[in-house]
Amino acid sequence: MNQVSLKARQRTVTGKQVTKVLRRDGGLPAVVYGSGESPTSLTIDYHEFEGFLRKTRGESVVINLEIEGMDDKKALLRDIQRDYLRNQLLHADFQQIRMSDQITTEVSLVMMGEPVGVTRDGGVLDQSLRVIEISCVASEIPEHLEVDIGNLGMGETIHVSDLTFENVEIVTDGEVAVVSVLTPMAEEPEEEEADLEQEEPEIIGRAQEDDEDEDEDGDEA
Repeated sequence: MNQVSLKARQRTVTGKQVTKVLRRDGGLPAVVYGSGESPTSLTIDYHEFEGFLRKTRGESVVINLEIEGMDDKKALLRDIQRDYLRNQLLHADFQQIRMSDQITTEVSLVMMGEPVGVTRDGGVLDQSLRVIEISCVASEIPEHLEVDIGNLGMGETIHVSDLTFENVEIVTDGEVAVVSVLTPMAEEPEEEEADLEQEEPEIIGRAQEDDEDEDEDGDEA
């Protein structure tokens, strides 16, 4: 499994104004909780944390929090708060763990191979599940889980219940679809539509002429 380190400082003063100043000075407020200890407010470097997110790209990793003046803490990233309008990170939550703990967490799914239903039969690949919830010992958390889709044919679907992984118990509902090969939608011929558009005015025109002829006949009578 992958492990990374992040440097942090303990933060004793909290509040909205304090965190505003902290972010302005290049820091990111955070908190670490769990393992029977009281939550600890932290400050981490904003740009270092951005680099961590880019490097891991959704992979599940154990983080070694190197807290100034304190013992290091093993943790998982549990939540990130963002201001999406300003494209700005606001806060990060970490859960402290022991490497022997049984952990429930989410892990990314990576599709492996080219489905025969796509390469041979012209189907369309549809991945409907990109992360899966699992339970395992913290030391066995995988960076991601790979799903072999090479034999997936046209109209076939892999469900969560079809997946098995070593040292991992799947928590996500087994009926949830993971990936499918869909039949492409047939396109209606454009020529037929054009013909219908041309025919319709001619029929209406003839009907109007017939009505006019009948009216003229009636007047003559």
